[in-house]
Amino acid sequence: MASNTTTLQPGRPQPTLARTFLKRSVKMLERISMAASLETLEAALSAPTDVGGVTSLLSDLAPLGLDLSAVDPFVEMMARGAAVKQDLIERASGALTSSQVASALGMTRQAVDKRRSRRALLAVPSGSGDYLYPACQFTSAGVIAGLEKVLQAFHVRSPWTQLSILLAPTPGLGGKTILEALHAGDIEGALAVAASFGEQAA
Repeated sequence: MASNTTTLQPGRPQPTLARTFLKRSVKMLERISMAASLETLEAALSAPTDVGGVTSLLSDLAPLGLDLSAVDPFVEMMARGAAVKQDLIERASGALTSSQVASALGMTRQAVDKRRSRRALLAVPSGSGDYLYPACQFTSAGVIAGLEKVLQAFHVRSPWTQLSILLAPTPGLGGKTILEALHAGDIEGALAVAASFGEQAA
């Protein structure tokens, strides 16, 4: 006989908490949507994903004159942060789930997690208990050569900051990004640049 008991998975929200959060979020979105302009709503609806639509809506409201602090004093700051993260993922050619990385590299998810833990792969938190792996660190042959050394050379620990640094043109590399330097075989140059970030706080 089937049981009606819900099995909770580690890292997953309890159903009651999920419903409570959903109810609260819907009310917030209703207030913001009613205050938004037609152009802002159209821009949000044109986003390719639901998350992108919400991010677009929140990011566009402040410049259009809506006082977001009346909704939540931190919502404008969070919206800008979300927009930055979305932009980074887009510049990284998207992101892969743990399962997708495991399939691409021909290993188990547990092996992928171990690589992330030892800083051999770059992963950013997805907010759902899992991780997303920026696609820019992979090639058709696997992981970019030298990436593990670069990740372990970083003094900064935030994966979002690390991704931003990897994608930023650097004067020390002749205007190339660290990833471009790795593709060109300049591992030593890439390492030197990566190690220079945040070293004063190390």
